[in-house]
Amino acid sequence: MSEQEIQYTAKDLAASLEVTTSTLRRWAIALESAHYPFKRNSKGQRIYTEKDLTTLDELKRLLAEKRTFADAIQQLTGYDKLTEQPAKELEDPVLASNESEKVDSQVLNADELEKIVSHAVKKAVKKEREKLFKQLKKQMKKEMEKLKKKKA
Repeated sequence: MSEQEIQYTAKDLAASLEVTTSTLRRWAIALESAHYPFKRNSKGQRIYTEKDLTTLDELKRLLAEKRTFADAIQQLTGYDKLTEQPAKELEDPVLASNESEKVDSQVLNADELEKIVSHAVKKAVKKEREKLFKQLKKQMKKEMEKLKKKKA
């Protein structure tokens, strides 16, 4: 960081973005979990720069466009939290958002996502139930054979 680079406190940056400090903190934690590097002072507090202001302003814009929080974070950082791997190699988070605007992306609404998850859960439950029934049948067969041997 150069000597003349502008630095912001959380309070100042939150005011610039017109969000609360708790919202800023939540956004910063999410970005850090996706490997976005914030600089810190000797007390461990985040020091925000112009680059951070631009990134956070872009996050606010994406959220205003009704993007999901996770998608917006992934778009800015290029890091896919579900796979815990970089979604693609990107150097600049703002370039990442501009690049993704060019690509048609499928965004699921809550109902579609609920249907997909519900179907997957039902399928998994059915498979597990069948597995348990097979085990139970096998165990019952063994027990029946033991009973027959005792009677004989």
